[in-house]
Amino acid sequence: MNRLFCMLWGALFVLPVQADLQEMDDQQLAGVNGQGIAFSLEGILLDASESSIFINDITNASGENIPISVHEFYFASTGSNKGSNLQPVNLGRLNNPFKLQFGNGEDLLTLRDDGVWVQTTPNEVAILELKFPERLTGVMGQPCIAGFAAAGTNCSSRLSERLDAGIRFDFQVAAGRTDILNIDIVELIMDGSYLRLWGDETRDQLVGEARINLFAKRIDLMSCIPGSANCASEQEQADRTLSFSNTYANVALGYGKSQPLLFDVTSDGQFVLELPNPVRRNADGSARSVAERNDIATDFYTNAPRTNVVIGNLSSGNRNTLSGGYNYGQNTIKGLGINYLKATSRDL
Repeated sequence: MNRLFCMLWGALFVLPVQADLQEMDDQQLAGVNGQGIAFSLEGILLDASESSIFINDITNASGENIPISVHEFYFASTGSNKGSNLQPVNLGRLNNPFKLQFGNGEDLLTLRDDGVWVQTTPNEVAILELKFPERLTGVMGQPCIAGFAAAGTNCSSRLSERLDAGIRFDFQVAAGRTDILNIDIVELIMDGSYLRLWGDETRDQLVGEARINLFAKRIDLMSCIPGSANCASEQEQADRTLSFSNTYANVALGYGKSQPLLFDVTSDGQFVLELPNPVRRNADGSARSVAERNDIATDFYTNAPRTNVVIGNLSSGNRNTLSGGYNYGQNTIKGLGINYLKATSRDL
């Protein structure tokens, strides 16, 4: 498998050369070593504005179907004006690509908020990682949000490599009633995000850790259908919109060395995500000594990535362009750590 990944990796990096890919036999493959592939996406455009996707078989306690329809789904280059002017976008580039790779736990590092690289995954474990273009250190990168220095200037994605995206959900929660949620995002990137997965032999299950970085110039949440009754004019649409300007989130889920993210499925088909207490017990359930707990706690509270959510400006009803509405100003959560978390899906 590693040999095949290396062959694909090499193929990606010779794309600018006008040459055909040649088949390799087993003897040639035997001399190739590698651990993954790197790739960029060019000319990406999705326009499903004229189509509808229906999600059924979601039932309430009475067994009645509660359909969800998806409309106006798009992503394209910035400047789309909420999907009205869609152009292709390039995501990543060969010197700052996406990566799908295998690695040893001791070799995979995470960029902490203070700019320090730390090891978060356990030693001597083979890990599968999906990684977005990385944030930079030691050199000046791109502003993570144009014109908003608080989000940092260490992103590798340029303005031309950012997405405008949108989607509309129609929920029929009761007979004769449809609720709408319309989402539009401007200049979205996810530099530094990753998902890491590996098998935990002691727990006998799939575990992992994730870093989800979201940077957006603006996010608009609207609760009506443009052009419909009471949602026709710009003012009427603004009155039903909640706007987040200059918004970013660094969401840390799991610290592989002592608090891996646990994935499970219950006997009745429900999904479970759990972040166990990092200090209290070993993976096999046995209690730790005081010295062990102190060492683990020191490492966890010093090195585990934290969750930050920053909204540069939150407003409702006006998007800062029309009359009325209310401006809530800046809202911030910084340095959030999770000692224990368990999330379980439920039937409606």
